Amino acid sequence: MSNADNLTEAFAAADKGDASLLVDLYADDMTWAGFKADGTQTVYTKASFLEGFGILAHLDEARNEVVRTEETPEGLVIAWIRAYRRKGDDVLDFTLVMVHQFVDGKVTRGADVAPPSFGEYWTRLGLA
Repeated sequence: MSNADNLTEAFAAADKGDASLLVDLYADDMTWAGFKADGTQTVYTKASFLEGFGILAHLDEARNEVVRTEETPEGLVIAWIRAYRRKGDDVLDFTLVMVHQFVDGKVTRGADVAPPSFGEYWTRLGLA
């Protein structure tokens, strides 16, 4: 399978409750430029990146679906993720763009960009 296929499969398994494929996909020394709950950017290690998913436990429903990927010959995978978050009647449904650098089948570097509504949502819920 391609790196894009492995990424898509790992996200689908995580949505069904098995995060092991996603955890295994990220190299132990991975760094990730991503967003904190308040919408500001930061650089994560693998451990802090995975810890960040813990905020989803505060929600009634959360999904991440890979809706499109593109892969370069050099091992970069761009993924468009439809992210759905719901707590009570408060819903955030948005597209997140993630770029993954693969080396030997593992994500070693990455970055994501989310719309302003991402930080606004978590702030509104009091979780930022």
